Amino acid sequence: MSISHTRTQRLTLIAILSALSFGLMLFPQLPLIPGADFLKLDFSIVPVLIAGYWLDLTAALWTVILRTLLKLILANEGVNTYLGLPVNLWAIVIFALILFWVMPQFDAKKIGCALLAVGAATVGLTLAGVVMNWLIAVPLYAKFAHFDIAKMIGLGQYFIAMVIPFNIAQGLIWGIVSFAVLSILQPMQRQILS
Repeated sequence: MSISHTRTQRLTLIAILSALSFGLMLFPQLPLIPGADFLKLDFSIVPVLIAGYWLDLTAALWTVILRTLLKLILANEGVNTYLGLPVNLWAIVIFALILFWVMPQFDAKKIGCALLAVGAATVGLTLAGVVMNWLIAVPLYAKFAHFDIAKMIGLGQYFIAMVIPFNIAQGLIWGIVSFAVLSILQPMQRQILS
């Protein structure tokens, strides 16, 4: 197989996974926390993790960047997109980086390693969610969207009742669903990449 064929195949797979990730940003979107409908779970991370485990970390990063650009161009919701999308982007990147660091190669038989990776990535996601909301999302939403959660319910209540439980649930669901999909697709991986 020639180098140009391999490069074309790689770029094609990244493009397909980016488009799938973009689609999964839009549907389904599931609110997990009652009273916090603005915190929605999507499954756009699954194609990102497929790119990372099938190709490499660079492919995963390109997949998440391209799906983010597609969202900005094709499904922009104004201030909500401009403020929420960077937080979502960093959440996915942090979760994926920790997951790839703890479990660099996916193996469906290594359940203990997978659980450790998902647990560590979920903790990182949750900490990042608190920091990003505290420093970026809450002040910017208050300033540009006139949605001041600190005045409405208080920051402590927001973090304890919404941000922390949402990110824990999101991380666990992302990990379980992604590893289930990777396990199902593992027999096809060699055929797709050959």
